[in-house]
Amino acid sequence: MRYLVVPALLLGLLVAQTGTSSVAQTKPPVAIEYWHVNTESFGGPAVRELVAAFNKAHPDIVVSEHFQPNTYTGLLENLQARIAAKNPPDVAQIGYLYVDYVVKNLPYSPVGDSLDARFLRDFPSNLLDLARRDGKLVGMPYALSNIVTFYNADMLKAAGLDPNAPPSTWDGWRDAARKIKEKTGKPGIYVQVLDDNWSTQAMIESHGGRLLGCSAGHAAPAFDSPAAAAGIQYWSDMVHDGDALNVLWNQGQQAFVAGQVATFITTIAKRDTLQASVKFDLRATTFPTFGKTRPRLPAGGNALMVFSQAPEKRAAAIEFIKYLESPEALAIWTKGTGYIPTNPRAREALADFLQKNAMERVAMDQTPLVVPWTSFPGKDGLAAEQELFGALQRSLSGETSAATALGAAAQRVAPAIAGEPCHS
Repeated sequence: MRYLVVPALLLGLLVAQTGTSSVAQTKPPVAIEYWHVNTESFGGPAVRELVAAFNKAHPDIVVSEHFQPNTYTGLLENLQARIAAKNPPDVAQIGYLYVDYVVKNLPYSPVGDSLDARFLRDFPSNLLDLARRDGKLVGMPYALSNIVTFYNADMLKAAGLDPNAPPSTWDGWRDAARKIKEKTGKPGIYVQVLDDNWSTQAMIESHGGRLLGCSAGHAAPAFDSPAAAAGIQYWSDMVHDGDALNVLWNQGQQAFVAGQVATFITTIAKRDTLQASVKFDLRATTFPTFGKTRPRLPAGGNALMVFSQAPEKRAAAIEFIKYLESPEALAIWTKGTGYIPTNPRAREALADFLQKNAMERVAMDQTPLVVPWTSFPGKDGLAAEQELFGALQRSLSGETSAATALGAAAQRVAPAIAGEPCHS
């Protein structure tokens, strides 16, 4: 009997040891946090779909998504608090306007150190430049929009214009606006007005000007150049002549949806919202050109940046970013928001969608015209932005000419950014 018992005990010990070894070798999944600014009505469901799909395909990683209120400003404030507490999120959407601030003031891990050239070659260089600083890819461009011309095809018809052949230049739209005003009594043009200077940059730089320049290696205001002033003066003249509406963005959107203005020149990211809101024949075309000058359209949206402290979390964060930037995931993202996919290969996955959504194709076709959204450097950069916005308001209201308003603003901005390095 003793002979039979001993092997049984040994066998039990062997099984127990094998089981213990197996448990010890099974690591728990790496948990990471993803911070985003997508509300329920703007991309939130798409975020949840993407996170769920990633978690299912990667059992060794668990991503939890966390919405941050008050858009990119609110996210940045919360991010700074969590970094101070030494408990940062792992991946966060950083608005293009704030990438410089993060690079100069917060600890982060450049994604370019972990993404190989084979992966990056699918992305156009001008888009990667949106998150490239001093030659280093600090984040991965993700949400991407540019400015398009939404228009009310029914109002164009009522004015005797062909909605199938909308104008492509500012002069063409101005002529159309006069006909629309004559036939309907309503203005033909609305360009979004916001204090982030996104549309202001589009108007200035598409007319050949720039917001910032360099002087002896340091940043200097350039928005008071003759070319820049002429772009803003053209906008102001349209307002003064009654061809264009001058109200803030939300009021402009309400006017367009209500059929009180024929165009809404704004971000393509408004596509899904407008499609769900308007009662008329909604269409879109390109941002108007000033003659033969090639437009420069500031990129709206955000880059994905990594703030993980632990190496295993940083590795998991990079895997998550690679998934979000895949053609299949970007197709889900575009359908759920209106943002343009940063990877052109996503067009294949979006073929059926794009066939039915010509408006989205307009913005996609404009991606070669996309340039970084300019932010004013230094601790007084936000104040400098407000100076430029104030100059725009004084010009659009007719208080003074664009040249005078921009010149005075440049004099105040110059000392505010003095000594700051030029953007690269």
